[in-house]
Amino acid sequence: MKNYYLFVLFSIFCVSGAMAQYTLKGTVVSKSDGMPLPGVTIVANNNSGNGTVTDFDGNFILEVNEENGTITSSYIGFKSQTTNYSGNESLEIVLEESVDALDEIVLIGYGSSEKRDLTSAVASVGNMESLESRPVSNFSDFLQGNLPGVTVAQDGGDPSSSSNITIRGLGTLNGQSPLTVVDGVPYYGPPINPNDIESVSVLKDAASAAIYGAQAASGVIVIQTKKGKVGKMRVNLDAYAGFQSANNLPTPLNAEENNFVYNTAADNAGASRVSAHNPDQNPWGAVTRTDWMDEIFRDAAIYNLNANISGASEKGSYLTSFGYNKVDGVLVGTSKDRYSFRVKSDYDFNDKITIGENVYFSKSEAVGTNTSNGYSGAIINAIYMPAAASVYNEDGTYQGVVPQSLSDFGGAYGDVYNPVALLERPTISNPVNYLNANVYLNYEILEGLTFKTNYSYALTDTKSKRFQPRVPEIGRSDAQNYLYQSYSDENRWIWDNQLNYKKSFGKHNLDLTAIYSSQHTDYEYYYQEGRGFANEGEFNHYMGNATSLQPAQTDVYEDVLTSAIGRAMYNYDRTYYLSASIRRDETSRLASDNKSDYFPSVSGAVRLSNLPAIEDINNLSDLKLRASWGQIGNINTVGYYSFDVPMQTSLAVMGEQGAYDANGLYLGRQSNSNLKWETSESFDIGLDASLFKNKLSITADYFSKKTKGMIIPGLADAHQGFEAPDVNGGEVKNTGWELSVSYKEKINDFSYNIFGNISQIDNELINLNGYNEAGIDFIQHNDDVRGVLRPFRSAVGENLYSYFLVPQTGIFQSQDEINAYTNSNGDLIQPNAKPGDFRFEDTNGDGKIDSGDRKFVGSYLPDFTYSFGLNLNYQNWDLNALFQGVSGAKAFNAYKYSTYNASLQGYNLDNRVLNAWTPENTRTDIPRLATSDDNSNFGTNSTWYLENASYLRLKNITLGYTLPRHTMESIFEGSSLRIYASADNVFTITDYEGMDPEVGNNGLDVGRYPLSSKYVVGLSLSF
Repeated sequence: MKNYYLFVLFSIFCVSGAMAQYTLKGTVVSKSDGMPLPGVTIVANNNSGNGTVTDFDGNFILEVNEENGTITSSYIGFKSQTTNYSGNESLEIVLEESVDALDEIVLIGYGSSEKRDLTSAVASVGNMESLESRPVSNFSDFLQGNLPGVTVAQDGGDPSSSSNITIRGLGTLNGQSPLTVVDGVPYYGPPINPNDIESVSVLKDAASAAIYGAQAASGVIVIQTKKGKVGKMRVNLDAYAGFQSANNLPTPLNAEENNFVYNTAADNAGASRVSAHNPDQNPWGAVTRTDWMDEIFRDAAIYNLNANISGASEKGSYLTSFGYNKVDGVLVGTSKDRYSFRVKSDYDFNDKITIGENVYFSKSEAVGTNTSNGYSGAIINAIYMPAAASVYNEDGTYQGVVPQSLSDFGGAYGDVYNPVALLERPTISNPVNYLNANVYLNYEILEGLTFKTNYSYALTDTKSKRFQPRVPEIGRSDAQNYLYQSYSDENRWIWDNQLNYKKSFGKHNLDLTAIYSSQHTDYEYYYQEGRGFANEGEFNHYMGNATSLQPAQTDVYEDVLTSAIGRAMYNYDRTYYLSASIRRDETSRLASDNKSDYFPSVSGAVRLSNLPAIEDINNLSDLKLRASWGQIGNINTVGYYSFDVPMQTSLAVMGEQGAYDANGLYLGRQSNSNLKWETSESFDIGLDASLFKNKLSITADYFSKKTKGMIIPGLADAHQGFEAPDVNGGEVKNTGWELSVSYKEKINDFSYNIFGNISQIDNELINLNGYNEAGIDFIQHNDDVRGVLRPFRSAVGENLYSYFLVPQTGIFQSQDEINAYTNSNGDLIQPNAKPGDFRFEDTNGDGKIDSGDRKFVGSYLPDFTYSFGLNLNYQNWDLNALFQGVSGAKAFNAYKYSTYNASLQGYNLDNRVLNAWTPENTRTDIPRLATSDDNSNFGTNSTWYLENASYLRLKNITLGYTLPRHTMESIFEGSSLRIYASADNVFTITDYEGMDPEVGNNGLDVGRYPLSSKYVVGLSLSF
């Protein structure tokens, strides 16, 4: 028996020796940010029976029998990775995010979808991680150049201005901005902190945007903000600092050149020279004392700081972020500050119920300046101001065009503001406080059937206060001072209730959505102007200290919109797709008979790469053909009370010598109870292709978008005494195509992504059938330059805001050329012309040059918009570059009207007039200098002002370095640090003669605030 027990013990020892186990320990982290990944599946030696998952901190422990072998780590959204082990070993496994673009989750209306399953024109913004490295203070600047069909026109570089975003062309004359949706809720506040953004999609066609209905006719930008990720608490700090600098600034004439130009101009006009331009009589005026461009422009500082704390468990997630952004404008006295704060969390009560909240607060204040006015624009006045003048007098007060002791010469230099005083003198405050809070509850009723209710409340509090002191200096003086003060409050709530059913039946996949949405807005505005302040000290800048109060102006409205939406999405075996939606919108802005309407959409797709005839094609990863059609009503173009316009108030002065006054009521505009919805209808056909194991991605679209029943102000009848009502006036059509291409590759430690896109859009006003009863087929726009030049007209068959100009065909080189330019009767067509004056085309053949010779010559809308760039990564280094441009755009350079023109009030001019025509200098396009414009060289709305505004710009370049992981681990476990240098608007290639071709304002440029180059260095720290 004893021997038996010994035998059993020996056998157990042998077996246990044969089955000796080894313990593997390790941590799995993400390569992109070094954060631990919980829930990663770990399998040893391809044996699914021997595996585990990582815990909350990304750690795992696994017992294995083999001393040497492999473990495979897999996690959704990341590449699976196989790692060798030997014996008892501690491993650090770094997983890389998957590059399969088809698996990307794309935001759509009231939900999300895998990119491979889209049936409509939805584009996602790539390279979002670079947003934190770029010196942009709002997301729209980052969006520029990133997507085809999405045009971002920056309205100059003024810190108080915002970019204009147009999706697939101008469809109407107003209410053109796309709807922004943040975390599932329509957003109407100021630009949010870009660092809060996780992902962005743009819904470009009616089928994708129709679910948002009445506010989505111009497209939808859907933003998802960041949330906490499962794992331990993380702290992220992002900061950069740098400066911005203006480029390509104009050069005014110096004092000596100014005298020469005006003396020459007087001689050419046969007029007497002005004594102010005679150095013997006015020696002060012959000495250059100031470079006014140097005085008003500066290298301006940029600062940005963002911090967030986030984390998540299996039950919930949380994130708190803080942001501060400060931008000093390149023009003295201009700036922008923004503070922002966000708290976002969600919690799973149980397997059925999830609740969440998202609170965002921002306080912003932007001080800009007027650069669009031909009289009081800051930059144009820096040209006008004589170089002989100084910024300040000896006593520290601002100097005018001449010192007080030389006031007799003041009239020779025109009614000019001291440009430094124009920027520095006013005291301005205009804070905007914005609060947006929403809460939601998600309840899973049954498997696949969920109910979500979401309530959002937003408050916008806007205040504006500007004190304008007296302007005593000679030039454009004003003996009065002013205080302008206003406030407005907007309260808006939105309540959405949504049912969603998602189920798969074998190869059949069904997704049903039903939504009822309602929103309500209250708005109130108050404005007051006070004059006559005895003391201009800041302590006295209050309305109660004004000696004269102007009548107050007020505005108030209430706005209601309710909607019912249904959508069905179906696919069979992810090969055949069909989606349809119907939305009923009801608005308070239209009369009862027209206030509601229905807007349908339908889209479909077929995955050609799944079909037997195509699926075996080499290197074809995915190929999908899709088409869509839809209609959307546009509420943004409808006035709040267009169907019943309220009475207006005005101060009525009565009695002899105006002895009595009282507030009077009057009808300023007619009502239109027959006004109906403006409707946007679009058709899209697209192709999505992926080749070479999804390395090469191609998306192509052709689209047609019509705006029917365009709402515009009708043509007023001068006999009635009030403005015409808004009417459903016409139809606009946009057709075009888009193409985007991207190629990704990874070779050992080196990876790259090359991308590009291009789009082309044709814009046309189809008809103005409802504009008026007189059959007029155009709208004359009132945008003007000093009340003289009005270049825009929208006419049937042309682009919206087309240029309507007299062709300028050259410069008369001699009197013989003038004499030869005659009508059929032998009369001179331009009898007032002299050699060196412009020759204009008599397009209508009536033998004279006047407004009847104007014709359409294009618009600011480009023929093509395009961008291309690359992302490079080598070990710990990364390099990103983006080029962006437009082709075929034309700008109306009205800056030349008053800065090349010696016939106005004696303003100083741009030094390019030194190249004006003379008998010795005939190879020029600048007419002769003259103190009278008898030939209307400058006063004619002519093509001379029209210039090619095409450009190619290096929009951004960023170089970054991420410190090695082992280095950061030695400092603080789980931390990462990236440092970078970034530049925006590095250089621009263009033929445009103005400061910058991106002038906004439909192309009208009178010396607008230019875009500047920005240079920053920064860091991103996570621990």
